[in-house]
Amino acid sequence: MLARCLDFVEAAAGVDDELIVVDSASAPPVVAATNRARVERCDQPGVNRARNTGWRVAAHDLIAYVDDDVIVDEHWADAFARTAAAHPDVAFFSGRIAPHASTDSAHGNVAIKDDPDAAVLDAASRGDLGHGASLLVRRAALAAIGGWDEAMGAGGRFKSSPETDLYDRLFAAGFTGRYEPSARAQHDQWRAPRELIRLDWRYGFGNGARIAKLVRGNRPRARRVAGEAVWGWGLQRLGPALRQRNKTDAARVAARLAGTGVGFVRGAFTPVREGHFVGGDRSNRSS
Repeated sequence: MLARCLDFVEAAAGVDDELIVVDSASAPPVVAATNRARVERCDQPGVNRARNTGWRVAAHDLIAYVDDDVIVDEHWADAFARTAAAHPDVAFFSGRIAPHASTDSAHGNVAIKDDPDAAVLDAASRGDLGHGASLLVRRAALAAIGGWDEAMGAGGRFKSSPETDLYDRLFAAGFTGRYEPSARAQHDQWRAPRELIRLDWRYGFGNGARIAKLVRGNRPRARRVAGEAVWGWGLQRLGPALRQRNKTDAARVAARLAGTGVGFVRGAFTPVREGHFVGGDRSNRSS
């Protein structure tokens, strides 16, 4: 997947763009299959640790993120750059992500944001704001909030919600974002049904911790996010799954709800300093 991803990113990138691959403590280490890519190695795992490494070593002020299971459009980088130039006061831009054409979506997709219309994103925004799998953030905005919280996301203590936590903290610092559908990409949903159930538990776990963090600093937003987690992403979907006797979908919803509760409790007992979770395990000691 990495080789395929790099082929498409390299085709989309301009001649002056910098391509950085961050190896999140994989074994054996990653070797990027392109002469343009600079490889940085993290000795400890964590998607947000990798993202922090990437933006801190990058040479430019616009930092675009993509995951290795994402395929970007040939105009992806240009669309992000053009939109960032047109909106100089906007801190971040989430891109449009559709299901990959070859994906078997019988059990649902993940990390999809396929709305056709652009939208302003701010502290009052609800629902899906976009994903870190296709995202542009200004370096100054990342620096202002201390970057990504390394306790969040895959490989971190709280396993998911890395971008939604980032958005929460950007909004709290007075920044705004924008959803930009012209920056197109596709996500290859490669997980089997059992893996999707485990993934939904992790999604709930991370989102529960995120809600616990919001309770400390922004209770109105915490209530909105909790309502979406319990109703919009939970009970509203559980009923149809049960009526249709779709065991996989019902198990996914139940796993997400259970994970949200556990994550909230864990997050409530984890200290927060300057917007970042601190302590608890090695994945967050350097936050």
